[in-house]
Formats: sequence, structure tokens, C-alpha cells
Amino acid sequence: MLVLRVLVCGALYTSVTRLQNIYVQSENISNGKYAKQSSTHLSYGASRALNKAYMSSGSATDLGNPSWWEVDLRGYFTISSITLTAPTFGGWNLHMRNAEVEVMDKDVSLCSDVQVEWCGNVSSAVTAGQEFTFTCNATFPVRFVRVTRPSTNNVHLDIGHVDVQGEGAKKPYRSYYKPSKSKKVSQPFLTTSAMTAGNCGIICHQYHSCIDFSYSATIPANENCLLADKAMTSSDDNSWTTYTISCMSLFN
Repeated sequence: MLVLRVLVCGALYTSVTRLQNIYVQSENISNGKYAKQSSTHLSYGASRALNKAYMSSGSATDLGNPSWWEVDLRGYFTISSITLTAPTFGGWNLHMRNAEVEVMDKDVSLCSDVQVEWCGNVSSAVTAGQEFTFTCNATFPVRFVRVTRPSTNNVHLDIGHVDVQGEGAKKPYRSYYKPSKSKKVSQPFLTTSAMTAGNCGIICHQYHSCIDFSYSATIPANENCLLADKAMTSSDDNSWTTYTISCMSLFN
């Protein structure tokens, strides 16, 4: 018997995106997800670009070549559109010029067989608060969205807001997990039953949002498999082993 535990989430943002005169209902799948960038200017961290409350200044990198920003969607999705909004603070909109948008299926810093789809680039002229919307034609499930500002010189990358619209997709991949013994996922979105750690991994694979899972061979059978959909937060517990997703390869 499945034991469901409700994870309290932030407000769900929905919108309607117009694509080729067809209105498609989708949701902001980047809201509240994990973002990082090549460097951080002062206190303008990467996560600010995902919060509309900080849209005027958003996120900002220090000088770099290239400078980049990335969000891990913590799940696998079909992307309908990606919208970048330029900041309005102090001429920072100029630091979003020529930025390129890509989507990927894996973490490029960990995996060598990353699939990448180029979605488009921001124009060379950007006004304060201007929106740029891109559609992506990726034929694979997407987990990462990256914005890069290439240059022959060191440049900043400033983004007022990023909105990624899409819906959950099935994962046609075999997943590989790195075990951490004596660790337990502290915020599971699902508590269920599994005969082995491998069975727990299969259950995790069936949920597009599952990234990490914990398994215990000594806990009561109906509560020995914990699935997590956020960046791993774990606590010390000798009865458990937590498995963190790493790279993936296609089924042969």
C-alpha cells in the first residue's frame, strides 16, 4: 500500500503560450528549481532570475568568458517555450545582449554524452524589461536550460527573469545512481514499498521528477523506499542508503 506524503510547494504559475496560432496550456516548470551561474556579482545569485520579485535586477555574474547561467529543472520535460526578461536596473539590460539559450538532457559538467538543442539567441540590442521568447525543438526529454553570453572579451551576464514553460516527459534512459551509505532523504515526495534497492530505483525512474531515492532493508516494507524531486537534502541514518542520479545512457 502506497503511503503518500504531500510536499508543500510554492504557488503554481500557469500561462498560455501561443505557438503557430495554437494555444497550448503549460506551466512554469522553472519556478523554485535549482539555478547556478559561472560566477556571482555581489549578492545577485542565480536563483534571483527565477523569482519575479527580483525581476528589476535579477541575477548577475562577474566578468567571465564565457559567462553562463543554468537551471536544473529537477525532472524531465518537453519544453514549449523559454522567456528571458532583461533587467531594468541601472543599464544592466545591456549585459544580456547576444545571450544564447540551449537545453540539455544531462549535466554537462558530469557527463560526456550530453544531448544539446540550441533554441536561439537574444538580439544585439536589448531594452530594459524587454522579453525574448524562444521555442525549442528538442526530441529528447530536457532537464537543464542554459543561457550563455559568448564573447572574445570578459563580460557580465545579467538576467531579469527566466520562465520555462513545459510539461513532464517520460525518460527513455537507463539511469545510474551513486550510493551514499548511512544517508536518508529528508524530504521525500513519495514513500512507498520496494523489495530491493534496484526495485526502488525502478520506481524512481517511473516518475519524471524523481532525482534521488533512499532505500532501507530493515525498515517496514511499506515505508522502505523514499523518492525525492529536489536537490538532495539528507540526514544521517545508518539504516538507509541514498542514491543520487549521475549520468545516463540510452537503452541498447
